[in-house]
Amino acid sequence: MHPEIISIGPLTIRSYGLMLAVGFLAGIIIAARRAHKAGENPDHVYNLSIWIVASSLVGSRLYYVVTHYNEFKADGEMSVFRRFLIEFKNMFWPVGADGQVGISGLVLYGGLIAATVATAIYLKRHRLSIPKFMDILAPSLGIGEFFTRIGCFFNGCCFGKPTDSFCGLVFPENSAAGYYYPGIHIHPAQLYNAFAGLAIFFLLLWLERFKKFNGFTALMYFILYATGRFIIDFYRHYEDRMTFWGLSHNQILSLVVLIGCVSLLMYLLKKSEKTADKPE
Repeated sequence: MHPEIISIGPLTIRSYGLMLAVGFLAGIIIAARRAHKAGENPDHVYNLSIWIVASSLVGSRLYYVVTHYNEFKADGEMSVFRRFLIEFKNMFWPVGADGQVGISGLVLYGGLIAATVATAIYLKRHRLSIPKFMDILAPSLGIGEFFTRIGCFFNGCCFGKPTDSFCGLVFPENSAAGYYYPGIHIHPAQLYNAFAGLAIFFLLLWLERFKKFNGFTALMYFILYATGRFIIDFYRHYEDRMTFWGLSHNQILSLVVLIGCVSLLMYLLKKSEKTADKPE
């Protein structure tokens, strides 16, 4: 494990942040090439990348804050205004109590949702096809998840449950995983998610040969991601307050995404078949 790459005074370059940046860069390069191949201006991908980076960071942080609100609560005896300011600072101020620069606590699902909304707004404002550009961007999400989850593994966060299987790993006690399960073999859930993202990337490229309408690749991404996340979360550690009816909040959201996207996919497939059967 290498949670920190280098420290310069209060500024620390962490492996998670570095891999997150590598994931964004790789995704942008791939999407720009796909845009050019699809006959679209790659400049829109570069412009979109700013929206995606900003919105995904804000969205992933907000999702974490909502699901871990107790970590940021201020003294209830304070005035409402002062309590709001302190809690807001705790949530988003990048300098910690120890003087270290950086924000810990991001949830990929929140970033994915926020980035999707921001992308749709940008495309609509520039009168570009939302389904077509979503298809262009979709494989980049898979490669981005691969690098990001490798960063999670180096950081020791987003870890799995104890296991006796050959997949089990023991994390150092100075990591979140090692703190919760000292000297215990646990599932490397980060790597499961990383290679699921890589598999999704290649699957989407292969599935495009069966594409019958714009938006197909994007829908397949959400279906594959939601399916993988639902399965892998059975092996991931969650605090009791983060589970409902035996499922994590991410699994419940995955089911909603899965049902919605599969339903939309079936509708659009039938619609495309009816259009193809119409005589010219």
